[in-house]
Parts: sequence; structure tokens; C-alpha cells
Amino acid sequence: NKKIEHSSRVYQSDECSSIGFGIYRDRKPRMQLKHWFVAATAILLAGNMAPAAQAQPRLMERWERLGCAEVGRQPDLDVIHVGRREGRFRAIRLEVSGNDVHINDLKVIYGNGEPDDIQVRANIREGTQTRPLDLRGRDRVINRIEIVSRRDQGGRGRGRAQICVSGLLG
Repeated sequence: NKKIEHSSRVYQSDECSSIGFGIYRDRKPRMQLKHWFVAATAILLAGNMAPAAQAQPRLMERWERLGCAEVGRQPDLDVIHVGRREGRFRAIRLEVSGNDVHINDLKVIYGNGEPDDIQVRANIREGTQTRPLDLRGRDRVINRIEIVSRRDQGGRGRGRAQICVSGLLG
């Protein structure tokens, strides 16, 4: 064991490492830096995992199929009778199959007879669904859903189009 003097401190040779040209440095700051780096990496990883943890409640959402309607070539009114069911709904979403569909108007009639005109007025491609469409108020009982729609003439699908409505249980 050889003693090495540097600045105001005396080092034992087993505490030091060569960093070039015969200059010695204490290993303890390196260990502190290593621990700091490990802690910073753990914090960054935990921060990146937080959005995934926040997204998990969406996986727990319960959607219930409320009904479906066939969509023709001409604009027409389709009514899906929901009636009183167990549970109340916070939102609805539309799912299209068979062919692309253009929604002209969407109206939800609640259990108390109050109408809610929901702004959709869009083309929905076959095999896709809309984002959740929030219902006015919270936890509403739905009596029926009125949809004015038509099948898109230049749609990708073949044959009949069908539109199904699902409700997000509150």
C-alpha cells in the first residue's frame, strides 16, 4: 500500500485510480455519480410509465350494445329503441360495418322525453367507430336514438351498411 499526496489529501493507492499522466483521483465521487445516474434513470422510467397507468381506467370502461340499424342508399330516419335498462349512460359511440355511412343527424331522446341533438354530421368509414360522444348531463337513461343517415355511394365496402350504437355505462 503506497501513500500518494495530492492537493490537501493523502490517498492510499487502493483508493485511487489513474486517469492519465500519473494524476490520481478519488474513486468516491465516481461512485456518487453512478448512484445519481441510477436514481435519475429510475425517475425518468417512472415518469414514462405514468401515462400508461393513467390510460388503464379506459380499459375498464363498460360499453353496452344498444342496438343496430340497416342503412339504405337514400337518407332516411332509423330509430333504435333502447328503453329502460339497468344502468345509465354517460356517452355513446357509433360503429359502422358493411359500407361507409354518412350521418346527417343524430338525436338522443332521454327517458324523460328531453331530446339531445348531438353534432356528428360526418362520414364514418366501414369497420371504424366514432370517438365517445358525451351525453348532456350525467348518467342519463336513454329511451331511443334517432339517426338520419345514408350509405356512401362511393364507399369502400360492398352491399348493405349497418350502424350500431353502444352506450358507456355510468
